[in-house]
Amino acid sequence: MPPPSEPAPSQAVPTAARQDSPAQPRFLPLAWLRLPAVGPNTLLMLVVAYLALTQNLSFFRAVAASLPAPAGPQEWRIMGSVAVALVVLLGLALAPLAWRRTLKPALVVFLVTAAVCSYFMDRFGTVIDRSMLVNVARTDRHEAGDLLQFSLFLHVALQGLLPALLVMRWPLRWEGAGTELLRRLMLVGALIVMLLGVFLPHQHELMIWGRIHRDVRVYVNPTFPLHAVKRYVQDILPKGPRLPPQPIATDAVRSTAVSSRPLLVVLVVGETTRAANFQLNGYGRETTPRLAKIPGLVNFPNVSACGTYTAESVPCMFSIDDRGVFSRGREEKQENLVDLLKRVGVKIGWLDNDSGCQNVCKRVGMVSLDATEDPLLCENGECRDGILLRDLPQQFPGVGAKLLVLHTKGSHGPAYYKRYPESARAFTPDCRDANVQRCTREELVNAYDNTIVYIDQVLSDLVAKLEAQQGRMDSVMIYVSDHGESLGENGTYLHGLPWKLAPEEQRQVPMVAWFSRGAPQALGLDLGCVGQAAALPRTHDDVFSTMLGLFSVRTRAYEVKEDLFGACRRPAMADGEGRAAGAEG
Repeated sequence: MPPPSEPAPSQAVPTAARQDSPAQPRFLPLAWLRLPAVGPNTLLMLVVAYLALTQNLSFFRAVAASLPAPAGPQEWRIMGSVAVALVVLLGLALAPLAWRRTLKPALVVFLVTAAVCSYFMDRFGTVIDRSMLVNVARTDRHEAGDLLQFSLFLHVALQGLLPALLVMRWPLRWEGAGTELLRRLMLVGALIVMLLGVFLPHQHELMIWGRIHRDVRVYVNPTFPLHAVKRYVQDILPKGPRLPPQPIATDAVRSTAVSSRPLLVVLVVGETTRAANFQLNGYGRETTPRLAKIPGLVNFPNVSACGTYTAESVPCMFSIDDRGVFSRGREEKQENLVDLLKRVGVKIGWLDNDSGCQNVCKRVGMVSLDATEDPLLCENGECRDGILLRDLPQQFPGVGAKLLVLHTKGSHGPAYYKRYPESARAFTPDCRDANVQRCTREELVNAYDNTIVYIDQVLSDLVAKLEAQQGRMDSVMIYVSDHGESLGENGTYLHGLPWKLAPEEQRQVPMVAWFSRGAPQALGLDLGCVGQAAALPRTHDDVFSTMLGLFSVRTRAYEVKEDLFGACRRPAMADGEGRAAGAEG
């Protein structure tokens, strides 16, 4: 007879309900916890309830914001129906995965993903969609490091990893495959009946509300972010052999009647600077005092960005396509403005202090200054934008024409205080923390405004360097930010919201232009007219034709109405003579 501590070899183990509770080492997390065995459907719905109640606060805020206040019976019906719909959606998303080998891994993925997403959605008001994933993928390590705060890890540990450990420890009662299939079908049926039960009695008001407020679906956590991950992976996977980019404006040529003097056009691409805080646009603080004193500087007060994040707005800005047509990824399949200008003989330079040129300059080259070692301008591997001017004279053309793009770090957050030196710290107390929720509203705005004060310094220093070269070349400086920023308005921070949801603070950007003493005559421009026309609504779409006009490029792709200076050329120039671009038949 075997010892009492061992089972008899012939002793049978009941198999009616198998439990996935194998012995585990005592040192594993929560190994001391004893939980009652439950069925797979029960565990699934417990996780669904947890996700709906704790990880979808932004979703319920969005629903509440869509309803009139104070809430009446109709509003409460809609809120209750939407809550039930959320539970049903999460349940239906998990039900197909509720099998022995897939249920717990799926629940863990949902829990951890939801915790990560809820941190950024609830704190910053962001939306985790495909565009945001592209933005994250293109973000450099310094900007990413500013977001990796202790509060993020604590949030994910308590609201994601701890529930995930509970799920992994929870024993389940599994039946045979046929029984489990029947139970899963019953669960799906019950969820559908639940949805119909709240929808059918009030279908008309719910359908009207749903059609008007379709965008609230982007806040459903974690199904919408996981769907975004799927779309992002599909986008980046190779879909066949890599082909050369599609040429644009194949009829383009530079006019032969251009000036013999060298021409330098400096396009300064800003980062995260919004129009609302620009002194030249009527902001009540002196954020651009030096630019305000530059004679002949032209300010464009009504400019819309092409996107709300760098990876979209920068490629779109240089694209031949307008914002309504442009789509992400097109910059790799189609030539852009810099390719076209290089083809017709314009020299190209790109100095980058941000997260790269977003594939815009991949066929012309780029000099990245972000990691430059300069004790005055750089610290911990990051440089302030003054680094872009350090070796600027080396970029001046000896002959011919050149486009020089300066890609700045601008006002990029959340660590705004890293973007400016002490000399630009005009407004105090300023937020000295990347976790902006720890700062007061005053501190946050002060820090952001200081970034613009520093931009003002950099741009005015750039103009001074160009002025010093007026005897040997003509020059034009155009500054435009890639997108704006939210500073806590309506609970929203940073940027990157889908265009339809984004507030004006993220969509409206500053833009200024400056001409050297001889440039207006060489370009055939009436500066008085340029100043008057600057008040008209403008967009990033106008950069393309503006550059064609400045470099005297003739092509049918040129649109005079999308040239910032097109209406202000001398009549002969507008007809395509001299420096200006002309649209051919």
